[in-house]
Amino acid sequence: MNRSRPSESVAAFVARRRGGWERLAELADRIGRGRLSLAEVEELDSLARRAAGDLARARACYPGSHAEAYLSELAVRVRAGLHLRGVRLALLRRLFAIGIPATFRRHADLFLLSLALFAAGAVAGAFAVWAEPGAAVDLVPGPVRAAVAQGRMWTDSVNALAPGLAGSLIARNNWAVVTLAFALGVTGGLGTAAVLFANGLLLGAVGVHCARHSLLSPLLAFTAAHGPPEILALLLAGQAGFALAQAILAPGELPRDLSLRLAAREAGELLALIVPLLAFAALVESTLSSGTAPAPWKAFFGAAAAGALGVYLLWPGRTPRAAAPGVPGPEAGRKVGAPRPRGGRTSGWLAP
Repeated sequence: MNRSRPSESVAAFVARRRGGWERLAELADRIGRGRLSLAEVEELDSLARRAAGDLARARACYPGSHAEAYLSELAVRVRAGLHLRGVRLALLRRLFAIGIPATFRRHADLFLLSLALFAAGAVAGAFAVWAEPGAAVDLVPGPVRAAVAQGRMWTDSVNALAPGLAGSLIARNNWAVVTLAFALGVTGGLGTAAVLFANGLLLGAVGVHCARHSLLSPLLAFTAAHGPPEILALLLAGQAGFALAQAILAPGELPRDLSLRLAAREAGELLALIVPLLAFAALVESTLSSGTAPAPWKAFFGAAAAGALGVYLLWPGRTPRAAAPGVPGPEAGRKVGAPRPRGGRTSGWLAP
């Protein structure tokens, strides 16, 4: 069956209807903050019905376009504001059960880019200190070099702190790095790439510097438990930052600001996972990593944590039951150009 050719381009369609979409988004966001006036409720109803028709047209005439993705994402906001205000826990459960893994898989190429940059930095730092030990003066922090020169680990200071205090300090430092990696996505990804490479450079340089002073085993024993989740959190932040950069540099059919809003919401889903992941890593670092447990047990714990996270993100998981008419399905907010999941399509918006 041949699809009829649309009467206008997707860019013209977006330009003609954009004003109504933005007004609908504004009204939907205000539902959760307070009551709308009667006139605004009537306006919201009219705009929602009109946007439902736009979503149907986008699916029929512009499948896989940015317009379809934006309208699907907007559908979630409208439906949540109108009918789901009392079930925030269910929405949170859905986010972690379905939304975050799906977003991660849609942007898997950006995660691999983050991993490549971090690994390249680690290799460069390791090679620089291995080839020229004097490079450690520039690549390894002064406190680390001072402790290593005395034949001890600089992490001993962590052991002297109470677990709660140590965990909060560690989490604050890690969160600062992760936030920087994400926020610098607005530089077109250059800042994000620099943060990832620099952190890899530091890791590689410190590792080789410790190995030259016979402290590699204590370093690995200390980092084995919390290192994998910590690094994964940084890579996820890089993935989120690159998602913002992609929206800025290649917005597709949508205007750049609308594309950026869509990307920011997807990046926000990844950040929702990074927050508890960093808290977990900080807790492990201030307890298990600083404790007296055997190194093999710490390594097993770190590998198990990373493996569990990988299974969670990569395993397709269950597919939600078909949504009732008017309830946005699991594909809402899908990245433009990504293949549709097998076995169904997005449900409608609001019942006409």
